[in-house]
Amino acid sequence: MSNPPNYVFLLEPVHAISGELIAWELLTRFPDDADTNNKRNPNRDAGFFSRLPADDKWQLFLHQIGKLIQLYQEGFQQVISVNVDRDIVAGIFEDVEIQQKLAQLTLLRLEISAFFTARFNSADLLILKGVAKVTPAPLWLDDFGPGYSNLTMLDSGIFEIVKIDKDFFWQFGDGHIFDTLLTHLNQLCDGVIVEGVEDQSQIDLLSRKAIYGMQGYHWKSVYLTDLLEKT
Repeated sequence: MSNPPNYVFLLEPVHAISGELIAWELLTRFPDDADTNNKRNPNRDAGFFSRLPADDKWQLFLHQIGKLIQLYQEGFQQVISVNVDRDIVAGIFEDVEIQQKLAQLTLLRLEISAFFTARFNSADLLILKGVAKVTPAPLWLDDFGPGYSNLTMLDSGIFEIVKIDKDFFWQFGDGHIFDTLLTHLNQLCDGVIVEGVEDQSQIDLLSRKAIYGMQGYHWKSVYLTDLLEKT
C-alpha cells in the first residue's frame, strides 16, 4: 500500500444476551477516526474499504491476516470476523498461499457484506461456495436489511451467522416484522447478530428476541495492538 501506517485496527465486541463476550469484528480506521469510545461518526459508516483501490484493499487484507495470525499464535482464543468484499473474495479463491494462511485461523470468520449478495449471480455463488471449501473460516453475512437482502443467497446454506443492519433494527426492532425476520433467518443460519445497539433500552428490547448476539457503540472497542501487547 502507498501509506501503510495510515490506518489502525480496532476490535469491536459482540455480546450475547447474557452479557458474555462471544466474538469481535476487526475494523480498520484512519488514525483520526479511531475513537475506541465509539462516539458515532456518520462519515465512518461509509467504510474504510470503499476509499481504497482494489490492490490496496488486497494488501490491507493480507496485513490484517498477518496480524491475526500473530494474535492467535500468542494464545488468543476468541472468534474474530474480518470484512471482505467482492475483490477480496475473488482473491482468496485464486490465491493458494492466502488459503494456507487462513487454514491456520480456525477462529476466523469472513464477513461478507450484503451489498455483495444483493446483486449476486450464479458465478458469485460458486465463488463463495469455493471459498467456503478452501478455507476453514465460516462465512458471515453483514448488513442484512432493506435493499440489500437476498434470501436466495441465504438459502444456499453457506452462511453461519447473519448480521442485521442497524438501520433495519432501529426502524423495525420493536415490531412484528422484525420478529418474523428473525424466525426466518434462524431457519437459514446458525444465529443472528443485531448491529446498532447503543443504549440499555435496546439491550432490554433484544433480550426478548431470538438472537445470538448484539453489537454496537454501547460497548467499547479495543485497539488490536493493545491485545497483541497483552497476550
